[in-house]
Amino acid sequence: MRTFVSSSALVALCLAGCPAVQPPTGPVRSCEQVIRFAPTISRDAVSVRGEWSAFAPEPMTRRADGTWEWRKVLEPRVSGYAYRIDLGDDELILDPSTGFTRWVGQVEHSRLFVPDCATPSLEVTGFQATAAGALTVELTASLGSSKSALKPPVLTLDGAEQTISFDRLTGVTSFAATGLAVGKHTVKVTLSDEAGKAAEPVLLPFWVEPEPFAWGEAILYFVFTDRFRDGDPSNNRPTAGVAAQANYQGGDFKGVTQAIEEGYFDRLGVRALWLSPPDANPDGAFDGSYGQKYTGYHGYWPSQPRTVQSRFGTLDDLKALTKAAHARGIRVLTDLVLNHVHEQHPYVAQHRDDGWFNIGNGCVCGAAGCGWEEKPLVCSFTNYLPDYNWRNTAMGDQFAADTMWWLEEADLDGFRLDAVKHLDHIGGRTVNQRLAKISAITGVDYYLVGETFVGSDGRSQIRAYVGPQELDGQFDFPLYWPVVQAFARGDSLVPVDEAVRANEAYYSPETLNSPFLGNHDVARFISIAANQIEGDAAGQAWGSNKPPATIDSDEPFQRTRWAFAFILTQQGVPLIYYGDELGLPGAGDPDNRRFMKWAGLSSREADLLDFMRKVGTARRQSKALKFGVRDTLAIENDLYVYQRATDDDGAIVAINRGGERTVSLSLRRALARLPVTLKDAVSGRMITIPASGQLTIPARAAMVLVKP
Repeated sequence: MRTFVSSSALVALCLAGCPAVQPPTGPVRSCEQVIRFAPTISRDAVSVRGEWSAFAPEPMTRRADGTWEWRKVLEPRVSGYAYRIDLGDDELILDPSTGFTRWVGQVEHSRLFVPDCATPSLEVTGFQATAAGALTVELTASLGSSKSALKPPVLTLDGAEQTISFDRLTGVTSFAATGLAVGKHTVKVTLSDEAGKAAEPVLLPFWVEPEPFAWGEAILYFVFTDRFRDGDPSNNRPTAGVAAQANYQGGDFKGVTQAIEEGYFDRLGVRALWLSPPDANPDGAFDGSYGQKYTGYHGYWPSQPRTVQSRFGTLDDLKALTKAAHARGIRVLTDLVLNHVHEQHPYVAQHRDDGWFNIGNGCVCGAAGCGWEEKPLVCSFTNYLPDYNWRNTAMGDQFAADTMWWLEEADLDGFRLDAVKHLDHIGGRTVNQRLAKISAITGVDYYLVGETFVGSDGRSQIRAYVGPQELDGQFDFPLYWPVVQAFARGDSLVPVDEAVRANEAYYSPETLNSPFLGNHDVARFISIAANQIEGDAAGQAWGSNKPPATIDSDEPFQRTRWAFAFILTQQGVPLIYYGDELGLPGAGDPDNRRFMKWAGLSSREADLLDFMRKVGTARRQSKALKFGVRDTLAIENDLYVYQRATDDDGAIVAINRGGERTVSLSLRRALARLPVTLKDAVSGRMITIPASGQLTIPARAAMVLVKP
């Protein structure tokens, strides 16, 4: 039951008898808006130009620390603004302190949201969660400018209401707990006043875990929900008249939860799951590629806001999935479709004429005069997928609110952003800034990873969306292409090393890109390695020459082992596409989305899975493989040796596609003091590298050497 404790002064008053309703005491929130700007160099004059004054320049005041400040009481609204400095021209500068922006006409401005100061407010003034399971929270509750008396705040921990301390005179609300279980927890605080006005709720997710988690240590596993595991046959509803490979096949949230609880992902060293979009998709069949009908089994045709795809299960099923994952320290992302919705989505009917969609001035991607690269921000993927207009503020705010609903209700740890190059930057920044508000208080680190489908020369397109105010990283397509050529097709390994070095020189050290061997948009890696893929892999998916159910030769599996030894030991957040860990074959979409194989593995498939578990576990346990600096030690057409090392840990990865080799290595950092003894995670053998630095690598082997 909720209780609150008043200040000592109020307690004394109550000894003489308290009034039936507490007077409206306590701090009152300010209606004044404050903007501060810190130019990179000294300036003589700075002004702010805001939408609230029709962009008339308003001078800012220089403070003693060299920053500039502007203060003003404004009416509640969303406004664009920018700075003008003493350049003698009309150049405007966006506020570098925020990624929130707003388009006004054809110009992007920084965004100022002015709340209704008549409503009460909550400010977090203290937050700490320890590895031992202790929690302390402190907030200040303020009256709105109308000074209507506050009701005591309501604080819940993991959904259960808690007893709090609340001082009406100071507005200070505090709560403490101990003995919290290992895993993820959430505090939520709400506040309203006697007039019925409510403050913006405060959401405070946090982790109790023995060691702090960082995304750079994670292996990410893409669970293609409909094709992964059928845990509840009662929700299986394929659509009549649609081929099985473009139809619902029964995978669901309960199936994923079963795999989590059985330890499937733990044995692979996986620390994060990426789920297909959980949104409701339309019933029925729709025109797709090669004259075929498709259903929304993939999740990329949202048809209802804040509604779970019933064939995947219920919202409670999704919550059970994330709860099971969090109990094991596994993070959960879902796909976030920011570019479009299905035409049956209610937003289309409600806002078709409100500027929410690029309808009328848009076109279908790939049509004449509407190339995928020519008009990426306005083209629609197909005629039944209206394209969002992210330059419409109302649309962006609604989508951001819907995204935060998913984050809270499903207790998510980040998002994979679909089709990033088809989005205005404001899309990713809006999601980022919403999450950043939580991270700044609790320290919880969310991961935003984007998909920009580019070629080997596409680093500039990837980096354009990556930064502190937008994405943490993207899937590494510029690395994927040389990896496929080298490891699957047998070309030289030298371009792979060149691509890695190019990445290291091009991206900032904070970038968390995701290297990968496969995803739902490209042919299966092992089928490429088996020379089973023709020029048009997507067309092959509908032909009679699809790859067989099982690959019956050793070489493709050997090539896959080499490739995963490389991928899983790279910097960033390596990806495993479901089924690749056991050699699931397939041509292009949708043949690359076959149902996961859970029984009857061939000896080759079982051996590959065992290899994946060994290398994945090595990454999870090795500080060097998670966070170490990478150095190339040897590179030839068929030989690739590199090390990863921190100041106190080191690892060596050696891939040899030829005969037995002995190489002399110039080891660095934590491995520089020779001799050193390491353990091969693959074979289990102890390997001593003598003072000469020589390492013997068996023929056609992949070695992952870590400190025992």
